[in-house]
Amino acid sequence: MNLISAFQPIGFGATVNTVVGAAATSITLPNLASDMGIVRLVNVGTQTVFVSFTGAATVATGMPILPNAVEFITFPASYTISAIAAAAGSTLYATFGNGK
Repeated sequence: MNLISAFQPIGFGATVNTVVGAAATSITLPNLASDMGIVRLVNVGTQTVFVSFTGAATVATGMPILPNAVEFITFPASYTISAIAAAAGSTLYATFGNGK
């Protein structure tokens, strides 16, 4: 039987953030020794934030994260997340770690 372990941040400074508005902005994840982990994305604010892991985010093609929502995504270490919203009003927090 596989047990689901609780999410644990990796290292000091594992959380980074950016204010998200109508222009795409980037978050660079910390350079960690782990090859793969989980990124906990938290959208704090009033706007839906759209994220992309493969280039500049757009409202039309990005993955939506609803206001005040939390998402967990499997992600390689040392990558950049791009984020955009229809207007100002949200901050996106990204924490790199393990577990769910």
